[in-house]
Amino acid sequence: MKKLIILLILVSFFSCKKTEIKIPTLPNKGIEKVIYNHSEVWMFFTLNENDTIADINRKNTIATTHWIYNIDKRLPLKTIINSINKLQYKHANSIHSKKGMHDYFSYSDTISKKLSFISFDSISFKTDSLLSKYVIKKSPKKYINFNNINLTFSKNQLLLNDTEIKRSEFKKTLLDFIDFSSDNKITLLHLNFSEDILYADFLNYLTLINNLKTPKIKVDNEMFVFNKTKVPNCNCN
Repeated sequence: MKKLIILLILVSFFSCKKTEIKIPTLPNKGIEKVIYNHSEVWMFFTLNENDTIADINRKNTIATTHWIYNIDKRLPLKTIINSINKLQYKHANSIHSKKGMHDYFSYSDTISKKLSFISFDSISFKTDSLLSKYVIKKSPKKYINFNNINLTFSKNQLLLNDTEIKRSEFKKTLLDFIDFSSDNKITLLHLNFSEDILYADFLNYLTLINNLKTPKIKVDNEMFVFNKTKVPNCNCN
């Protein structure tokens, strides 16, 4: 495969009109194998006066194939998350759905210089403006055997259990904290994303954390996309 340029631009053709989509360019490894038997979902960045809108095209998706989501990196999560939830459900629950077919986000991996993917069909995105710390508090028995760590990502802030940390030191700080706090328990990372962050930032954190997984470090499949104005005591900017 030819070396990818740093800003990978995927080009699609609809109604004889060329449309460009800029997918995220990330320094995190993902799935690099060729995914055969797939359909593609396209989410384009468009502007309507001062509003950012996701222009979605999934006309060619087939339920019996893997689905690859090509999403413009400039889109805020709030413009795409409900559509992702609906499409994810449709892919898994259509009368034509086939077992073993996955949903993938695509991005450009600057390490391998290849188009890479991350599977997200096992992830459940919650959009009811909850945070993981409230869910853990509500169901303590479910999580009692884990070293639970809440990570909250917003546009201008990164929180580790309500304590702000530097983005540039995120990986080191997190691993040091896990080493300090685990007490021989399996660490379970709980992810919370403000709906105003850009898709590129969301996918950067998701792929980075995915690469930290070990038998001793796991990620909860239930992830939260929240509106910070609707969350009590959010402590996030």
